[in-house]
Amino acid sequence: MKKPTIFYFVHAHGNGHRATFNMLYPALSVIFKVIVITTNSEITGYLHKKHDVQVLELPPKYPTGYEIPQHTFSKAFEVTPYAIGPAGRAKALTEAIERYQPKAFYCDGVPELAIMVRGMGVPVVLVHLPGNVMSDPTQVFAHELADHIVAHFHSSLEQANYQFASKTYYSGYMSQYSGCGFKRSNRSDISNITVLLGYNNYDESVLKNITKDQNTQFTIIGNKRDYDLDKNCILLGPVKDISEAIVGEVVISAAGQNTIAELLSLDKRMVLLPEPRPYDEQVVHANVLASQNVALLAQEIFSAEQWQNLLQKAKVFTPFYKNLVNASAPEEIAQKMRNWYA
Repeated sequence: MKKPTIFYFVHAHGNGHRATFNMLYPALSVIFKVIVITTNSEITGYLHKKHDVQVLELPPKYPTGYEIPQHTFSKAFEVTPYAIGPAGRAKALTEAIERYQPKAFYCDGVPELAIMVRGMGVPVVLVHLPGNVMSDPTQVFAHELADHIVAHFHSSLEQANYQFASKTYYSGYMSQYSGCGFKRSNRSDISNITVLLGYNNYDESVLKNITKDQNTQFTIIGNKRDYDLDKNCILLGPVKDISEAIVGEVVISAAGQNTIAELLSLDKRMVLLPEPRPYDEQVVHANVLASQNVALLAQEIFSAEQWQNLLQKAKVFTPFYKNLVNASAPEEIAQKMRNWYA
């Protein structure tokens, strides 16, 4: 029996969107022929290497040499130029819809594409992220027109000003480590703290303040550059598996959704140091987690003394997880998509 087709847009920013696709694709592909839509050659190459999947890369909407204006979120489509490029992108997407006739468009990012596809008569399943998205007219319209909305986190972590909860399915966090049986130890290993650098590396001055306490060992993962740090620090650089590289119970990390899901799955005590994002999604989400006693919250402006006090608190911190990670989330989302469109 021929599988119905869906389009799945994978955003190129950061590693979280591709990690989510890596988890969802095996479950979705059992039911659907999944065709990936991208706007970036690097993510296209990554997906071709990672999966046996068809990828359609849309042409760029920006003219050569075009300086993208700062996004103020004050009006819809404010970073779409008055140029022929957006028309070429729309034309390519229209031709793909005419050819493959997808049953739905699973849109993980770029609300402009969601609006465009809905205008072509295709149902949109929009991925909803934390942050100040409701201040952006383009995001609000994309949420309004979405046939269904999926949030890859627990409903208890939703913001008070979110208007579309009634049509949002909250899957819980998804993680490659969920269901692997990681359990917190007897908490004896608190002398080694891991610093998990995110998409952007911290300034050296921030790391020096974090690692000032010579009585604590620090393992630093993900650094793309060298740091001149004291002998109580080990720099591992990028690693393939953080579950093997993280030594102790306490982890300092950015507040990306995928990273949080993985650290929760590994049963770690988190100290979140949010990175700047267009919708402040990391700051907003980290504050929600801190308010619910899931994680501790830090700031880059902390002094060495403030870091030492916070890390002492982290060593005795008991987080409240409330089953936030859902090991069955990919299969449950796939089943939802089956019920809606297959």
